[in-house]
Amino acid sequence: MHVCIFESVGRTMLVASGRWRTILGALLGIVLVGGTLGGMTAHPAHAQPDSVRTERLRAQGYPENHTPRRALWRAAALPGWGQVYNRQYIKLPFVYAGLGGFIYNAIRNQNRYMLYRRANQFAVGQNEAEENGGSNPFAQYEPQYNEALGELGQGASANLIRRQRDAFQRQRNLMIIGTGAFYALTIVDAYVSAHLLTFDVGDGLAMRIQPTLVPTTRTPGLRATWRFR
Repeated sequence: MHVCIFESVGRTMLVASGRWRTILGALLGIVLVGGTLGGMTAHPAHAQPDSVRTERLRAQGYPENHTPRRALWRAAALPGWGQVYNRQYIKLPFVYAGLGGFIYNAIRNQNRYMLYRRANQFAVGQNEAEENGGSNPFAQYEPQYNEALGELGQGASANLIRRQRDAFQRQRNLMIIGTGAFYALTIVDAYVSAHLLTFDVGDGLAMRIQPTLVPTTRTPGLRATWRFR
């Protein structure tokens, strides 16, 4: 009975993890594609004279001192500031939705981890107290233990509670890593987009975006194709 309960919960955790990997991939794709499109609607300054770069910035209404480095430092100092500096306001909802989603789930999994950690401490302490005839040193965690039993089912073993604790700990760590990775991507996006503002897009450059499947995992995604004519 305990094994069945754990397998059901474990499958739920795996599905949740898979969903978040899909959401992360989608958000990263949106930011990357948005950065590319935002830059191509404007005109990186690769070894071009300052006068040409200044002229292109001025033509788009940007100040002459607009630089990728300033965009990078702003994005690192405050989420979304680099996108605002580049005047790509449409990206702000994606930036804050992505970061907010990861942070929310990191906090949620941390709370669940602490619940099952205390429940496990009570269960272990109770077993030792029954064997040795003493008192449970973690008696104050009995409410958390009862809550865990309410979720897993009466009679759930300490081993099952411990596994649930470890599962929520892994989920929390994944969300923390995802938060850092997504934040880093927004910084890179702001830096690259600032470079793309002075990228010369002529008639010889074409881009096509279409849905595709990743061959190894059969996962839906986006494919961007550039063609130079």
